[in-house]
Amino acid sequence: MKTSIRLALSALALAAAGAAHAQTSLLNVSYDVAREFYKDFNTAFIADYKKKTGKDIKVDQSHAGSSAQARAVADGLAADVVTMNTTTDIDFLADKGV
Repeated sequence: MKTSIRLALSALALAAAGAAHAQTSLLNVSYDVAREFYKDFNTAFIADYKKKTGKDIKVDQSHAGSSAQARAVADGLAADVVTMNTTTDIDFLADKGV
C-alpha cells in the first residue's frame, strides 16, 4: 500500500509540474477508495504549489471503480493524472497508448 501511495503522489507531482504551465486546474481520475485520501492530499498539494510557484491551481477529482475509470480515460476522458489501484488497469491504459 505504501508503494501505491508513493507512486500516486509522484504521478500527481510530475503531472502538475508539466501541466500547470498551461492551465490552472488538473483532473485526477482515480478509484473510489482514494476519494478521502485525495481530498486531504489535494488541499496540501494546492498550498505547496502556491508556496513554490506563487500560482493558484485547482485539482478536480473523478472517482469510480478503477476499471471503469481506466475505460473512461481510454475512451477520451482528458485526465491530467490517473491513479489506479490495480496493475491490470495500468496495463490496459498502456496497451491503449494512454
